[in-house]
Amino acid sequence: MKPASLDFGSFHVEIIHKRIKNIYFRIYPSKKTIVVSAPVHLDPEILNQAILSKKDWIIRQVDKQTVRQPSPEKSYSTGEEFLFQGKAYPLKVMEQEQGRPTCIFQEDHIRLIVRPGSGISERFSLLEEWCRCEMEKAIPLILEKWEPHLGVKIRQFGVRKMKTRWGSCNITAARIWLNLSLIHLSPQFLEYVTVHEMVHLLERGHNARFKGFMDRFIPDWRNLKKELKTHCL
Repeated sequence: MKPASLDFGSFHVEIIHKRIKNIYFRIYPSKKTIVVSAPVHLDPEILNQAILSKKDWIIRQVDKQTVRQPSPEKSYSTGEEFLFQGKAYPLKVMEQEQGRPTCIFQEDHIRLIVRPGSGISERFSLLEEWCRCEMEKAIPLILEKWEPHLGVKIRQFGVRKMKTRWGSCNITAARIWLNLSLIHLSPQFLEYVTVHEMVHLLERGHNARFKGFMDRFIPDWRNLKKELKTHCL
């Protein structure tokens, strides 16, 4: 089914049917694509009407993405800012022959110790691995805080890059995955997403019961969710 009477300029609409209850819209500027996720057995005409009803919103989002200026290419050199836990810290790069390349977090900067002649990819990998380690240190503290409140036990957690989600939960295995990009945002977002995934051990879907749990544990979760949507994955 191809949506009728929709013009999004250079963007095209891609419909994906999933085992879900609601319709979700995502915009991918780099692919010039608007992805519409819809329930498997949803009537095509109902889906068409749903897309039409969101036309103005979609056009506004496309316009925002179209005018957004591309970020300058990173070089990870001294003076360049690096976003960590919601704050921009200047990098101070030191080249050393001896010792192991590493990142050292200071109060007002991030020190990057590298080999002489190191390239962009090496510096990026070093920063990324440091970010991963920092997240892996932060998550157990969140779990320790919230497991008694929720009455659940996370058996395993992991950190990885995700293109479409901030987090995911395997209910059977009691395992959660969290998006590495959360380390660049304020710590409240890592806590919110972690608790969100933990709540899925109490309620599988995003229904009224799930929302009731979220209201109880993180009363401001709706505002956090709304603000999180303004950040690119």
